[in-house]
Parts: sequence; structure tokens; C-alpha cells
Amino acid sequence: MDNQQLRAHILSFSLDGGPRGNQGYTRVLLQLFGYNGHGKSSFINSCKYVIHEEEFIEHAEAGERQDHGAVTTIRKAYKLTENITLVDNRGYSKENNFQRAEIYAQLGNFIPIGEEVEWKKNYSEVMDKLEDADLDPNYSDFIVPILVHR
Repeated sequence: MDNQQLRAHILSFSLDGGPRGNQGYTRVLLQLFGYNGHGKSSFINSCKYVIHEEEFIEHAEAGERQDHGAVTTIRKAYKLTENITLVDNRGYSKENNFQRAEIYAQLGNFIPIGEEVEWKKNYSEVMDKLEDADLDPNYSDFIVPILVHR
């Protein structure tokens, strides 16, 4: 399969095309996660550039901060096709139990898209935030976690 065939295949992808139909799913959420500065936002920009054959546009702000903090602090969704959406999640600087809980919350859509992600300092703060979240469960999203690592 050459690049143009692959592009056409991605653009025509439908959840209805499987042998068992869509099973209630309406879109695929490609949930990007990884360390700060490892290229999650750049990956989104590259995907949109390649799939849509457009002039390069920085859809997701990418870069590295001097203090090695996250450029992306708010979860943002970028529609790639009618059925595929890329989600830019906040990166992490170190993987401890509290950040791991926040990562799981992002990947499971327990932190709504469009909401700022703040790393909590203890388990109670993490759980309080999740309990207070204004969640509207969307069981029609097929979630695919993707680790971006360089």
C-alpha cells in the first residue's frame, strides 16, 4: 500500500465496515499521552497535514518550554476524519502514582475535553476532582490510547 492508498483508506474508514458493524460506536478517539515535549502536539499537526494535503498549519501548539513544563495543559480534540478524532492530552514530567491517576482519568475521558488538567498532590485531591467533574458519559467513543515517546 503506497502513501496515497493509505491516506484514502484512512479517509474512508468507517466503524460500520467491520464484520459485526459499529457495535454502538460512532467515533474513534486516538488518545495521545506521554512525557512533556515528546511530540504529541507535533504528531497531531503532522497527521492533519498528511491526511488533508493542506498547507502546514499548526493546529495544536507544539514546542518545548525552557522550564520543561507542558505546553498543552488543556485537553483538546482535533477531528482528523468523520470517524477519527485525535485528543491532545497533557504530558507528564515524571510518572508517579498521582500523575498516573490523572493520566488514566484523561485516557478514560473522566476529565472532559476542553478542561484544564492540573496535577494533584495526593490521592484525595485526584478523587475529589473526579467526583466533582461534570461528566456526560459517552459510551459511543472507541478509545485507543497511544503512547508518544521519542
